[in-house]
Amino acid sequence: MERNEMIKILMEKTKVSYEEAEAVLQECDFDLLDAIIYLERQGKVENNGANTIIEVAVDNNEENKKENEENHKKKSGGIGEIIGRMFKFIGKVISKGNENYFEMKKENKKPIRISLTIAALLLIIGFWPVSVLLLVGLFFGYKYSIAGPDINTDKVNDILDKASESADNIKSDFKESYKG
Repeated sequence: MERNEMIKILMEKTKVSYEEAEAVLQECDFDLLDAIIYLERQGKVENNGANTIIEVAVDNNEENKKENEENHKKKSGGIGEIIGRMFKFIGKVISKGNENYFEMKKENKKPIRISLTIAALLLIIGFWPVSVLLLVGLFFGYKYSIAGPDINTDKVNDILDKASESADNIKSDFKESYKG
């Protein structure tokens, strides 16, 4: 509650002047309840009016406490909850990665399947060697694809097919230029 509001409430309930209400509130560190008790002890307030103000002040304090508790519950948990959410998210990603596969196949042979989780770890740990091996594999006729129940792989597989076609075109162009 703002200071001006507190002064107005104190003036209305205790029938004191603006200056007196402001002075009493300043003396009581802008605690409305303390200001009312102070004025009552001074004999400037009747008990009936003071009781009403005390009820209003107590109600406001209880409302503020409830609001603070609700805000705390909304924020809740702090760093522990954030870390818990991160682990839950990481767990979901790993689970999806284990259910879906990166496939490597050559011609009509049975594909070699690696879970996406392991493929991602290999790329993170050894990006350059893995990338070079995948590129070299394209020139030796390997085709790559992603398969699994949980992801939409059409666009990714189209891109991987185009990469295979490009490698085949480069390889055939190189063979033709080498012959002639």
